[in-house]
Amino acid sequence: MLAAACPALAQGKGAGKKPPAEPAAPEDPKLVEAKKHMEAGAAFYNDPSGHKCEEAYREFKKAFELSGSMNAVKGMGLCAMELERDGEAISLLEKFLEAKGDQLDPADKQQMETDLKALRSAVAWVTLKSDRPGVTITDVRTPARGFPITNRYTIGLTGTRIGIHPGSHEFKASVDGAPDQVWKVDITNGGKYDREFEFDKGKPVTAEGFTEKDLQGGGEDKPAEEPSRPVPITVFVVGGAAIAAGLAGAVVGGVLATGAKADYDASNGKANTASERAVLEDMRSKVVTLNAVADVCFGLAAAGAVAATVLFVMRPEKKPTEPPKESFAFAPWATPQGGGMMAVGTF
Repeated sequence: MLAAACPALAQGKGAGKKPPAEPAAPEDPKLVEAKKHMEAGAAFYNDPSGHKCEEAYREFKKAFELSGSMNAVKGMGLCAMELERDGEAISLLEKFLEAKGDQLDPADKQQMETDLKALRSAVAWVTLKSDRPGVTITDVRTPARGFPITNRYTIGLTGTRIGIHPGSHEFKASVDGAPDQVWKVDITNGGKYDREFEFDKGKPVTAEGFTEKDLQGGGEDKPAEEPSRPVPITVFVVGGAAIAAGLAGAVVGGVLATGAKADYDASNGKANTASERAVLEDMRSKVVTLNAVADVCFGLAAAGAVAATVLFVMRPEKKPTEPPKESFAFAPWATPQGGGMMAVGTF
């Protein structure tokens, strides 16, 4: 086929030359910039002198804002975990596992799930409030060994909930024009705490100096909902059937069959005529039948118990779902016959 095509190619001008390659499509500038921030974040995290998590977190966050990369989410989650921002780490790592968990190496996925389980069991939730906007909170945890761990947050009027590592903490609230306020507290595993820093105690609250962001309050780390494993209705159905079969077997075998056997034993050996022997044979047949029915009932009960146990052990895990958001609004309507106002809501 190539030989037959050569003369046809030779007829054209410039035969034997390869057609010019089409220019490659230019790469998205945002993705190029995101790659640079991902590389910088990885360099900070893998620094030979130790993980520089604050710098790495900022780079990963910028990469995520530019590209929405789940790898950037994973980097942010690992950095937040080492910085002891436990609530944020739980949220980020759960988000990464939900999106990329099926593509991970089983050992890596198992390790991440183990880390998440440890974080959920130990995280403490602290709600911080203030009567001033733009208050900077510096949180310093002093471990029994090693260097202190420092994190900073900005809180608004409605307060900010953060998930942190248990231990001895010192919270320092700072704002322009007022002395710092310090709160020292020992945080326990799974504890819940509230603290309000009052810089203008007794003064009326005004709108001066407030921004829309202050009125909305700070961000909130919500406690992660544990996945549940509800018992399916089939377990109750199969288990109930097994119990019913067992009770039926007990009645048939323990009551009816026993009574029939006693009647047969009482009449056995006393049959002299053909009719009496026929009645005795019917009694024996009844005993055999009742025993067979009892055996079947007990067999069904045993099989049902095994099936109910398997269904209970193998029941699937149900992930928590986000409840629907409530909304309410009024909307006008009009027809040739008239008009009015109707309420539209989601509850």
